[in-house]
Amino acid sequence: MTNGIIINLITNKNDLINKDYNLNEIVNLSKTLKIKCKSSFSIRINKFYSSTLLSKGKLSELKDIISNKSIDLLVCNYLLTPSQQKNLEKFLNIKVIDRTGLIIEIFADRALTSEGKLQVELANLNYRKSRLVRAWTHLERQRGGQSFIGGPGELQIELDRRLIQERINSLKKDLKKIIKRRDNQRSNRKKNVNTSYALVGYTNSGKSTLFNKLTKKNEYAKDELFATLDTKISKLFLPSKKATIIDTVGFISNIPTQLIDAFKATLEEVNESDILINVVDINDMNFRDKIRTTKKTLLSTGVSDDKVKNMITVFNKIDTFSNRKFKNTKSRVYLSALNGLGVEEFRDILSSSY
Repeated sequence: MTNGIIINLITNKNDLINKDYNLNEIVNLSKTLKIKCKSSFSIRINKFYSSTLLSKGKLSELKDIISNKSIDLLVCNYLLTPSQQKNLEKFLNIKVIDRTGLIIEIFADRALTSEGKLQVELANLNYRKSRLVRAWTHLERQRGGQSFIGGPGELQIELDRRLIQERINSLKKDLKKIIKRRDNQRSNRKKNVNTSYALVGYTNSGKSTLFNKLTKKNEYAKDELFATLDTKISKLFLPSKKATIIDTVGFISNIPTQLIDAFKATLEEVNESDILINVVDINDMNFRDKIRTTKKTLLSTGVSDDKVKNMITVFNKIDTFSNRKFKNTKSRVYLSALNGLGVEEFRDILSSSY
């Protein structure tokens, strides 16, 4: 297990207000990759340093902690530039990873299907491509020849970047085929169903558990971040009409743009659905912020404003409120996907109202 130090950077008033939440989130993300958190704290940044982001004083403090606690990895809850990441690694003498890199690593660990792996590889390559800057010690001119990997006089760094770009182009072609196939499958489904629903929301809110309850499936569902990356589509059992429901990847604040771009095929299933169902963990003290994050992410992927405004909000995990009664409406539903409490009433609402 890797020993890590995790820092959350406070750069504005909003970061200051949410510092505990932001720090807990990046710690939980790190634990998803089995990084042992030896130390975690927030750092207020009053001045940005282009080369290392942090001042020499802060870096010296970090170096002392790293030395005293035998730390192998620094996780930074911020998007570092390639040069900042390189300079931090050089000064601290350990591996450094930023928020984007961490999330991409989690997605790579979670992807199971060939489509999911293609999407994660594309996101990873787009992220890594810019981080080849001065990352090599073998920058001598390469000898020209008949090899397909480079023309005469090409720097190794140029060669590596070009090979990555070629792989990116190949992945994009493969994903275009997947998008086309999904379009055809979606057209065929629409001929046989009245309404399509899509489960959306923050990661680990219980979407997959609710999906299983509504479809009588047994898909993978676990209390962990990004348990689901691959799109699942199934018949939704409703009393009065034919319908389908979609379960897909969960959202998170500041989701890397590389992932949004790479998961276009997956997110199009959400965009093309008739009704969105936003699943929210009612026990999360920050659930309002997460609802805002979900709405913002949906809008950024091309979902219409009207569809976002009219989506159903499902407050999940009410089984922890044993003495409280909840009143369901057409647009706000309270249930527990784990034990089934309120699920049948939700099914009736979907059947009669949408």
